[in-house]
Amino acid sequence: MHLMMACTSHSPLLYFPARDSDALRGARAALAQTSHQIAEFDPQLVVLFGCDHYGGHQMFSMPAFCVGLEATALADVGGTPGKLNVPRKLALDAVDSLRKAGVDVAVSYDMAVDHGFSQVLEEIVGGLSRYPVLPIFISCLHPPFVPFARARALGKAVARYIAGLDLDRVLILGTGGLSHDPAFLFPTLDAVSEEWRPYILDGHRQSEVSQQAWINYEIAAHKEGAKVLVDDRIPLPALGIHEAWDRTFLDLLANGDIADVDDWSPEELVAARGIGTMEVLTWIAATQAMETATGDRPQVVFQRAVREVGVGFGVVVAPAAALCDRLSSKTDA
Repeated sequence: MHLMMACTSHSPLLYFPARDSDALRGARAALAQTSHQIAEFDPQLVVLFGCDHYGGHQMFSMPAFCVGLEATALADVGGTPGKLNVPRKLALDAVDSLRKAGVDVAVSYDMAVDHGFSQVLEEIVGGLSRYPVLPIFISCLHPPFVPFARARALGKAVARYIAGLDLDRVLILGTGGLSHDPAFLFPTLDAVSEEWRPYILDGHRQSEVSQQAWINYEIAAHKEGAKVLVDDRIPLPALGIHEAWDRTFLDLLANGDIADVDDWSPEELVAARGIGTMEVLTWIAATQAMETATGDRPQVVFQRAVREVGVGFGVVVAPAAALCDRLSSKTDA
């Protein structure tokens, strides 16, 4: 078995920025390059660690981790609607394996996902249903936050599950981050207005605010935000973009001891770098899965503040590598 791994930032504003720029063109070129590599690898399964922005998961019951046995992408801001090609038996076996490994994942027989899953599939994998996908949701948007050590535990458990599959090529993906702070777009329950609180709390369980009303609001808010982002008088940190932190984080993924993240405080990171930064939980899970499975780490393809999309944008890739001996022989890793 060979595995490949990639992580990319995402942003709804990739599809309607208020202007073009060298940084934005660089991000798009990095996505295109990664897409080409994935097409050449031609995976038989995509394991996708993704997040959500109140599209499919609301706060009445927010799991830390959830595996979708079926998944449908919403027509949300920045997202592509449609069914994901989820192999149900494989996903169910994954739930059993992860729980036996000590990672208590929730399960969904009807998972709704937003651009936190669909954009990366559309941009670098070739579409929602091009390949079989195992969707693994990680809660990144609202406290109480998932400890970084648990994302590593999830990655390790996923690697051991992958090692037991009768497949030749598996792609591991993570998507989100890097530094950004969309708290005004996706507020917590303590900060949200009374108008939108019913939806964020209860989603389909209530009738005061429809899902489409929320999506329409988000589309309008993002379009207004796009105009603000291109005001060069506003410094990047005021937009929640912190390039020095982004570089430090990517260097850790590529060259450092990933266990160092176990000591990070989510609350301190959010206070200093923005709530969107918690989406790097998906990168940590994906990197740990790749390292556990193959011993390899990703290398940086692109990193730059892309003001036009409101994100410290990054792309990392670990090329195809063979399953390491200790897993291929089914010994303890």
